Amino acid sequence: MGPWTLLLLHLPLVVSMLPAPTNVSIVSFNLEHTLTWLPGPGTPDNTHFTVQSLRKNSWQLVKGCARLKTRQSCDLTNTFKDPFYHYKARVQAITTTQRSNWSLSMLFYPLTDTLLGPPVVSVSGCGNCLLLQVTPPTSRGLQRSLSPTQLYYRQFTCKVRRTRDGSQFSMWVTSTEKTVIGYLEPGAEYCVTVTPSTSFNPHSVPSEPHCAFTSPTAANTVPVVLSVLCAFSLLVVLLCGIVVYSGRLLCMHKPLPKTLSSVPLCGG
Repeated sequence: MGPWTLLLLHLPLVVSMLPAPTNVSIVSFNLEHTLTWLPGPGTPDNTHFTVQSLRKNSWQLVKGCARLKTRQSCDLTNTFKDPFYHYKARVQAITTTQRSNWSLSMLFYPLTDTLLGPPVVSVSGCGNCLLLQVTPPTSRGLQRSLSPTQLYYRQFTCKVRRTRDGSQFSMWVTSTEKTVIGYLEPGAEYCVTVTPSTSFNPHSVPSEPHCAFTSPTAANTVPVVLSVLCAFSLLVVLLCGIVVYSGRLLCMHKPLPKTLSSVPLCGG
């Protein structure tokens, strides 16, 4: 059998192969990992996709990802459990009679590649200060981690901005206990933004600004009390004037008995 005959025998197999998936990537948010891809150009509508992960130097089928349809993705959260381990995944297009070549993802390291979401933030006023409470978010991936608080949510960058003029400063928060942000202007509104900060993972999302007024001091309440008292005094004087004026009108228009007509009751 000549070389051309061998080539012709293998040519139908090459032509009948499905297009390989493209844009294979692992998306991770708070240690919840998802493998995504796009069908190769010309992929038939009846094509399914199967996913395998590389574990202990061997490729193994990912549970729940054996026959995925187009535009579906593969959940790798339960497969990539160890944040300190390196992982890789691959996807293949299949039909009842055809298969594609495998398409591989990049090497994935959960510890450094996952995107850290914003923490839960609470802010309240305390005079010339703010009370800040920061707690880690909740997710299925973080719950499976060995210690999410110690690994990912131990230290935070905190930006404090005064709403009135936009002046701001930054500080480090190293505990999830309540933190006092002191030496602020009493009676002013401040907005606080908190971002997870680690030395090994540069990917993080800041929280939304959380705003609160510092409580006004006792001295600031004196002008308010005086204003209320002045307004009340003016109201009393006005009412007294109305009563006196009404009484004079009655005296001027009401006829008196003849026996009292000579008595000057109304200042006449």
